[in-house]
Amino acid sequence: MKSRTILILSMVLLLSILLSGCSASAMQSNSWAGLSANAETAYLANGSFVYAIDLKNGSQLWRYPADSADNKEAYFANPVLTDDGQLLIASAGTNHSLTSLDPVNGTANWTFADAIAPWLAAPLAVDGTIYAPNSDGSLYALDLNGNVLWQKEIGGALWAQPVSDGEMLYITSLDHNIYAFDLNKQEVAWSVSVKGALPGGAVLGEAGNLYVGSFGSNVVRIDTTAQKIDWDSTIEGWVWDNPAIDGETLYVGDLQGNFHAFNTVSGSEIFSAVPLNGAVTGTPAILDDFIVVGTEGNPSQEEDGKAYAISSEGAIIWQQTVSGKLYTAPLQVGDLILFAPMEADAVLVALDFDGRQVWQFIPEN
Repeated sequence: MKSRTILILSMVLLLSILLSGCSASAMQSNSWAGLSANAETAYLANGSFVYAIDLKNGSQLWRYPADSADNKEAYFANPVLTDDGQLLIASAGTNHSLTSLDPVNGTANWTFADAIAPWLAAPLAVDGTIYAPNSDGSLYALDLNGNVLWQKEIGGALWAQPVSDGEMLYITSLDHNIYAFDLNKQEVAWSVSVKGALPGGAVLGEAGNLYVGSFGSNVVRIDTTAQKIDWDSTIEGWVWDNPAIDGETLYVGDLQGNFHAFNTVSGSEIFSAVPLNGAVTGTPAILDDFIVVGTEGNPSQEEDGKAYAISSEGAIIWQQTVSGKLYTAPLQVGDLILFAPMEADAVLVALDFDGRQVWQFIPEN
Protein backbone atom coordinates (compact mmCIF):
# COMPACT_ATOMS: atom_id res chain seq x y z
CA MET A 1 0.00 0.00 0.00
CA LYS A 2 2.85 2.41 0.79
CA SER A 3 4.40 1.97 -2.64
CA ARG A 4 1.08 2.69 -4.33
CA THR A 5 0.61 5.77 -2.12
CA ILE A 6 4.04 7.07 -3.09
CA LEU A 7 3.27 6.60 -6.78
CA ILE A 8 -0.12 8.31 -6.44
CA LEU A 9 1.49 11.27 -4.70
CA SER A 10 4.17 11.37 -7.41
CA MET A 11 1.44 11.43 -10.07
CA VAL A 12 -0.38 14.27 -8.31
CA LEU A 13 2.89 16.17 -7.96
CA LEU A 14 3.70 15.64 -11.61
CA LEU A 15 0.29 16.89 -12.68
CA SER A 16 0.70 20.00 -10.52
CA ILE A 17 4.13 20.62 -12.04
CA LEU A 18 2.75 20.25 -15.56
CA LEU A 19 -0.14 22.60 -14.88
CA SER A 20 2.02 25.22 -13.16
CA GLY A 21 4.72 25.23 -15.85
CA CYS A 22 7.59 24.65 -13.44
CA SER A 23 11.17 24.21 -14.60
CA ALA A 24 12.66 21.11 -16.18
CA SER A 25 14.95 20.63 -13.18
CA ALA A 26 11.93 20.37 -10.87
CA MET A 27 10.32 17.82 -13.17
CA GLN A 28 13.54 15.80 -13.50
CA SER A 29 13.55 15.01 -9.78
CA ASN A 30 10.00 13.60 -10.04
CA SER A 31 10.18 11.75 -13.35
CA TRP A 32 10.58 8.32 -14.88
CA ALA A 33 12.81 7.63 -17.87
CA GLY A 34 11.99 6.68 -21.46
CA LEU A 35 13.99 3.92 -23.15
CA SER A 36 14.32 2.44 -26.63
CA ALA A 37 17.11 0.82 -28.64
CA ASN A 38 18.25 -0.65 -31.92
CA ALA A 39 20.83 -3.43 -32.24
CA GLU A 40 23.81 -1.19 -31.41
CA THR A 41 22.56 1.80 -29.43
CA ALA A 42 20.26 2.52 -26.50
CA TYR A 43 18.37 5.82 -26.45
CA LEU A 44 17.53 7.05 -22.96
CA ALA A 45 15.22 10.00 -22.27
CA ASN A 46 16.10 11.03 -18.74
CA GLY A 47 15.17 14.40 -17.24
CA SER A 48 16.71 17.25 -19.18
CA PHE A 49 18.56 15.11 -21.72
CA VAL A 50 18.31 12.31 -24.22
CA TYR A 51 21.39 10.07 -24.34
CA ALA A 52 22.69 7.70 -26.99
CA ILE A 53 24.60 4.88 -25.30
CA ASP A 54 26.83 2.25 -26.94
CA LEU A 55 25.45 -1.18 -26.09
CA LYS A 56 28.89 -2.80 -26.34
CA ASN A 57 30.30 -1.04 -23.27
CA GLY A 58 27.78 1.49 -21.92
CA SER A 59 29.70 4.55 -23.11
CA GLN A 60 27.99 7.78 -24.16
CA LEU A 61 27.90 8.46 -27.89
CA TRP A 62 26.06 11.79 -27.65
CA ARG A 63 23.48 13.66 -25.64
CA TYR A 64 20.75 16.10 -26.67
CA PRO A 65 20.81 18.96 -26.07
CA ALA A 66 24.58 19.06 -25.85
CA ASP A 67 24.58 22.28 -23.80
CA SER A 68 23.05 22.16 -20.33
CA ALA A 69 22.72 25.95 -20.08
CA ASP A 70 19.12 27.21 -19.94
CA ASN A 71 17.76 23.75 -20.69
CA LYS A 72 13.98 23.87 -20.46
CA GLU A 73 13.37 20.29 -21.57
CA ALA A 74 12.14 17.35 -19.49
CA TYR A 75 11.91 13.95 -21.15
CA PHE A 76 9.61 11.12 -20.00
CA ALA A 77 8.45 9.39 -23.19
CA ASN A 78 10.28 6.56 -24.91
CA PRO A 79 12.29 7.84 -27.89
CA VAL A 80 10.87 6.49 -31.16
CA LEU A 81 12.93 5.26 -34.12
CA THR A 82 11.06 5.70 -37.41
CA ASP A 83 11.43 3.60 -40.56
CA ASP A 84 12.94 6.55 -42.43
CA GLY A 85 15.79 6.96 -39.93
CA GLN A 86 14.59 9.58 -37.44
CA LEU A 87 14.61 9.52 -33.65
CA LEU A 88 11.53 11.27 -32.25
CA ILE A 89 11.72 12.70 -28.73
CA ALA A 90 8.84 14.36 -26.88
CA SER A 91 9.43 16.86 -24.07
CA ALA A 92 7.29 17.64 -21.04
CA GLY A 93 9.31 20.81 -20.50
CA THR A 94 8.09 24.35 -20.85
CA ASN A 95 8.89 24.42 -24.58
CA HIS A 96 6.36 21.62 -25.30
CA SER A 97 8.72 20.40 -28.03
CA LEU A 98 8.45 17.35 -30.24
CA THR A 99 11.83 16.99 -31.94
CA SER A 100 13.31 14.80 -34.65
CA LEU A 101 16.97 13.87 -34.19
CA ASP A 102 19.55 12.12 -36.32
CA PRO A 103 20.03 8.94 -34.26
CA VAL A 104 23.68 8.67 -35.34
CA ASN A 105 24.94 12.02 -34.05
CA GLY A 106 22.06 13.57 -32.10
CA THR A 107 21.65 16.67 -34.27
CA ALA A 108 18.14 18.07 -34.65
CA ASN A 109 16.29 17.71 -37.96
CA TRP A 110 13.19 19.71 -36.96
CA THR A 111 11.14 20.72 -33.92
CA PHE A 112 7.39 21.16 -33.49
CA ALA A 113 6.65 23.38 -30.49
CA ASP A 114 3.06 24.53 -30.96
CA ALA A 115 1.31 22.00 -28.72
CA ILE A 116 -0.77 23.49 -25.92
CA ALA A 117 0.53 21.20 -23.15
CA PRO A 118 3.55 18.99 -22.33
CA TRP A 119 4.21 15.66 -24.02
CA LEU A 120 4.18 12.54 -21.84
CA ALA A 121 3.26 10.00 -24.53
CA ALA A 122 5.59 8.71 -27.21
CA PRO A 123 4.39 9.37 -30.77
CA LEU A 124 3.64 6.62 -33.29
CA ALA A 125 4.59 6.72 -36.97
CA VAL A 126 2.17 4.93 -39.32
CA ASP A 127 2.44 4.99 -43.14
CA GLY A 128 4.42 8.22 -43.29
CA THR A 129 2.42 10.11 -40.67
CA ILE A 130 3.44 10.83 -37.08
CA TYR A 131 0.56 10.59 -34.59
CA ALA A 132 1.38 12.33 -31.32
CA PRO A 133 -1.03 12.27 -28.33
CA ASN A 134 -0.62 15.23 -26.00
CA SER A 135 -1.54 15.76 -22.34
CA ASP A 136 -3.94 18.48 -23.53
CA GLY A 137 -6.23 15.69 -24.76
CA SER A 138 -5.50 16.28 -28.44
CA LEU A 139 -3.99 14.08 -31.12
CA TYR A 140 -1.56 15.87 -33.43
CA ALA A 141 -0.71 14.53 -36.89
CA LEU A 142 2.55 15.59 -38.54
CA ASP A 143 4.30 14.56 -41.71
CA LEU A 144 7.83 13.16 -41.53
CA ASN A 145 9.26 16.68 -41.98
CA GLY A 146 7.49 17.98 -38.88
CA ASN A 147 4.72 19.86 -40.67
CA VAL A 148 1.35 19.81 -38.91
CA LEU A 149 -1.37 18.06 -40.88
CA TRP A 150 -4.18 18.39 -38.35
CA GLN A 151 -5.11 18.42 -34.67
CA LYS A 152 -8.08 16.51 -33.26
CA GLU A 153 -9.50 16.70 -29.74
CA ILE A 154 -9.83 13.19 -28.29
CA GLY A 155 -10.68 13.33 -24.60
CA GLY A 156 -8.87 13.53 -21.27
CA ALA A 157 -5.10 13.72 -20.79
CA LEU A 158 -3.25 11.32 -23.14
CA TRP A 159 -0.17 9.82 -21.49
CA ALA A 160 0.52 6.68 -23.55
CA GLN A 161 1.71 5.80 -27.03
CA PRO A 162 -1.15 4.63 -29.26
CA VAL A 163 -1.25 1.26 -30.99
CA SER A 164 -2.55 0.73 -34.53
CA ASP A 165 -3.78 -2.04 -36.80
CA GLY A 166 -3.25 0.18 -39.85
CA GLU A 167 -6.87 1.31 -40.01
CA MET A 168 -7.58 2.35 -36.44
CA LEU A 169 -5.45 4.11 -33.88
CA TYR A 170 -6.27 2.97 -30.34
CA ILE A 171 -5.63 5.69 -27.76
CA THR A 172 -5.93 5.38 -23.98
CA SER A 173 -6.82 8.31 -21.74
CA LEU A 174 -6.85 9.34 -18.11
CA ASP A 175 -10.60 9.93 -18.56
CA HIS A 176 -11.12 6.11 -18.29
CA ASN A 177 -11.75 5.65 -22.01
CA ILE A 178 -9.99 3.89 -24.83
CA TYR A 179 -10.69 5.58 -28.15
CA ALA A 180 -10.69 4.00 -31.61
CA PHE A 181 -9.61 6.71 -34.04
CA ASP A 182 -10.34 6.08 -37.73
CA LEU A 183 -7.19 7.00 -39.67
CA ASN A 184 -9.03 7.42 -42.98
CA LYS A 185 -11.90 9.54 -41.67
CA GLN A 186 -9.66 11.27 -39.10
CA GLU A 187 -12.23 11.02 -36.35
CA VAL A 188 -13.09 8.95 -33.30
CA ALA A 189 -15.13 5.98 -34.49
CA TRP A 190 -16.03 4.59 -31.06
CA SER A 191 -14.87 4.42 -27.47
CA VAL A 192 -15.13 2.04 -24.51
CA SER A 193 -15.05 3.09 -20.87
CA VAL A 194 -13.25 1.07 -18.18
CA LYS A 195 -13.21 1.34 -14.39
CA GLY A 196 -10.18 3.59 -13.98
CA ALA A 197 -7.74 6.01 -15.53
CA LEU A 198 -5.45 4.64 -18.25
CA PRO A 199 -1.95 6.11 -17.89
CA GLY A 200 -0.55 3.17 -19.89
CA GLY A 201 -1.34 2.07 -23.40
CA ALA A 202 -3.13 -0.90 -24.90
CA VAL A 203 -1.64 -4.03 -26.42
CA LEU A 204 -3.16 -5.44 -29.61
CA GLY A 205 -3.53 -9.23 -29.88
CA GLU A 206 -3.27 -11.26 -33.08
CA ALA A 207 -7.04 -11.68 -33.24
CA GLY A 208 -7.55 -7.91 -33.10
CA ASN A 209 -8.53 -7.74 -29.45
CA LEU A 210 -7.22 -4.99 -27.18
CA TYR A 211 -5.88 -5.55 -23.68
CA VAL A 212 -5.47 -2.78 -21.10
CA GLY A 213 -4.90 -2.42 -17.37
CA SER A 214 -6.27 0.53 -15.44
CA PHE A 215 -6.28 2.44 -12.16
CA GLY A 216 -9.54 0.59 -11.47
CA SER A 217 -7.42 -2.42 -10.35
CA ASN A 218 -8.47 -4.45 -13.35
CA VAL A 219 -7.31 -5.94 -16.64
CA VAL A 220 -9.71 -5.81 -19.59
CA ARG A 221 -10.06 -7.37 -23.02
CA ILE A 222 -11.93 -5.32 -25.61
CA ASP A 223 -13.44 -6.86 -28.73
CA THR A 224 -12.68 -4.28 -31.42
CA THR A 225 -15.23 -5.77 -33.82
CA ALA A 226 -18.12 -5.71 -31.34
CA GLN A 227 -16.68 -2.55 -29.73
CA LYS A 228 -17.29 -3.82 -26.21
CA ILE A 229 -15.57 -5.39 -23.21
CA ASP A 230 -15.20 -9.18 -23.49
CA TRP A 231 -13.90 -9.79 -19.99
CA ASP A 232 -12.87 -7.70 -17.01
CA SER A 233 -10.62 -9.29 -14.37
CA THR A 234 -10.09 -7.69 -10.99
CA ILE A 235 -6.58 -7.66 -9.44
CA GLU A 236 -5.06 -6.34 -6.23
CA GLY A 237 -3.53 -3.10 -7.48
CA TRP A 238 -3.61 -0.40 -10.10
CA VAL A 239 -1.89 -0.93 -13.46
CA TRP A 240 0.44 1.84 -14.63
CA ASP A 241 1.81 0.61 -17.98
CA ASN A 242 0.91 -1.66 -20.90
CA PRO A 243 0.43 -5.39 -20.38
CA ALA A 244 2.61 -7.71 -22.49
CA ILE A 245 1.18 -10.49 -24.64
CA ASP A 246 2.72 -13.82 -25.64
CA GLY A 247 0.37 -16.05 -27.60
CA GLU A 248 -2.61 -16.76 -25.34
CA THR A 249 -0.93 -15.39 -22.21
CA LEU A 250 -1.08 -11.80 -20.99
CA TYR A 251 1.45 -10.62 -18.39
CA VAL A 252 1.02 -7.55 -16.21
CA GLY A 253 2.34 -6.10 -12.95
CA ASP A 254 0.47 -3.91 -10.48
CA LEU A 255 1.27 -1.15 -8.01
CA GLN A 256 0.75 -3.50 -5.06
CA GLY A 257 3.83 -5.40 -6.23
CA ASN A 258 2.15 -8.41 -7.85
CA PHE A 259 2.95 -10.12 -11.14
CA HIS A 260 0.01 -11.68 -12.99
CA ALA A 261 -0.55 -13.95 -15.98
CA PHE A 262 -3.96 -14.16 -17.67
CA ASN A 263 -5.40 -16.46 -20.29
CA THR A 264 -6.28 -14.09 -23.12
CA VAL A 265 -9.39 -16.07 -24.10
CA SER A 266 -11.07 -16.55 -20.73
CA GLY A 267 -9.52 -13.78 -18.61
CA SER A 268 -8.70 -16.28 -15.86
CA GLU A 269 -5.36 -16.13 -14.04
CA ILE A 270 -2.96 -18.88 -15.10
CA PHE A 271 -1.14 -18.97 -11.78
CA SER A 272 -1.46 -17.25 -8.42
CA ALA A 273 -0.13 -13.69 -8.45
CA VAL A 274 3.61 -13.60 -7.70
CA PRO A 275 4.44 -11.13 -4.89
CA LEU A 276 7.53 -8.99 -5.53
CA ASN A 277 9.40 -6.48 -3.37
CA GLY A 278 7.62 -3.36 -4.61
CA ALA A 279 5.32 -1.73 -7.13
CA VAL A 280 5.62 -2.82 -10.75
CA THR A 281 5.14 0.16 -13.07
CA GLY A 282 6.74 -0.96 -16.33
CA THR A 283 5.55 -3.35 -19.02
CA PRO A 284 7.05 -6.85 -18.57
CA ALA A 285 9.70 -7.87 -21.12
CA ILE A 286 9.09 -11.31 -22.64
CA LEU A 287 12.26 -13.29 -23.38
CA ASP A 288 12.57 -16.79 -24.81
CA ASP A 289 12.97 -18.52 -21.45
CA PHE A 290 11.39 -16.13 -18.94
CA ILE A 291 9.66 -12.81 -18.36
CA VAL A 292 11.52 -9.85 -16.82
CA VAL A 293 10.04 -7.13 -14.61
CA GLY A 294 11.49 -4.41 -12.41
CA THR A 295 10.16 -3.01 -9.13
CA GLU A 296 10.17 0.23 -7.22
CA GLY A 297 11.54 -1.51 -4.13
CA ASN A 298 10.32 -0.75 -0.62
CA PRO A 299 10.97 2.95 0.20
CA SER A 300 9.75 2.58 3.80
CA GLN A 301 12.55 0.09 4.42
CA GLU A 302 15.05 1.94 2.18
CA GLU A 303 15.08 -1.10 -0.09
CA ASP A 304 16.14 -0.61 -3.71
CA GLY A 305 14.28 -1.97 -6.68
CA LYS A 306 14.87 -5.45 -8.02
CA ALA A 307 15.02 -7.05 -11.43
CA TYR A 308 13.14 -10.36 -11.55
CA ALA A 309 13.21 -13.19 -14.07
CA ILE A 310 9.97 -15.19 -13.81
CA SER A 311 9.05 -18.39 -15.64
CA SER A 312 5.85 -18.84 -17.63
CA GLU A 313 4.66 -21.03 -14.72
CA GLY A 314 5.10 -18.21 -12.21
CA ALA A 315 8.37 -19.34 -10.58
CA ILE A 316 11.06 -16.77 -9.79
CA ILE A 317 14.20 -17.89 -11.66
CA TRP A 318 16.46 -15.15 -10.34
CA GLN A 319 16.28 -11.74 -8.74
CA GLN A 320 18.89 -9.00 -8.72
CA THR A 321 18.94 -5.80 -6.67
CA VAL A 322 19.57 -2.71 -8.80
CA SER A 323 20.39 0.57 -7.05
CA GLY A 324 17.47 2.98 -7.36
CA LYS A 325 13.82 2.56 -8.35
CA LEU A 326 12.94 0.63 -11.51
CA TYR A 327 9.91 2.47 -12.91
CA THR A 328 10.71 2.20 -16.63
CA ALA A 329 9.88 -1.00 -18.53
CA PRO A 330 12.91 -3.27 -19.03
CA LEU A 331 14.13 -3.82 -22.56
CA GLN A 332 15.89 -6.81 -24.11
CA VAL A 333 18.43 -6.06 -26.83
CA GLY A 334 20.48 -9.03 -28.05
CA ASP A 335 21.99 -10.73 -25.00
CA LEU A 336 21.40 -7.75 -22.70
CA ILE A 337 18.49 -6.72 -20.46
CA LEU A 338 18.36 -2.96 -19.95
CA PHE A 339 16.98 -1.18 -16.88
CA ALA A 340 16.76 2.60 -16.35
CA PRO A 341 16.89 3.27 -12.58
CA MET A 342 15.68 6.48 -10.96
CA GLU A 343 17.24 8.10 -7.90
CA ALA A 344 20.58 6.39 -8.57
CA ASP A 345 23.98 7.42 -9.94
CA ALA A 346 23.66 5.03 -12.88
CA VAL A 347 20.74 5.90 -15.16
CA LEU A 348 21.09 2.80 -17.36
CA VAL A 349 22.17 -0.68 -16.29
CA ALA A 350 22.73 -3.72 -18.52
CA LEU A 351 22.29 -7.23 -17.11
CA ASP A 352 22.97 -10.58 -18.76
CA PHE A 353 20.39 -13.37 -18.90
CA ASP A 354 21.58 -14.67 -15.51
CA GLY A 355 20.95 -11.29 -13.86
CA ARG A 356 24.62 -10.28 -13.62
CA GLN A 357 25.56 -6.67 -14.33
CA VAL A 358 27.50 -6.23 -17.58
CA TRP A 359 27.91 -2.44 -17.46
CA GLN A 360 26.30 0.73 -16.14
CA PHE A 361 26.04 4.23 -17.55
CA ILE A 362 26.60 7.23 -15.27
CA PRO A 363 26.16 10.59 -17.06
CA GLU A 364 28.85 13.20 -16.92
CA ASN A 365 28.02 16.42 -15.05
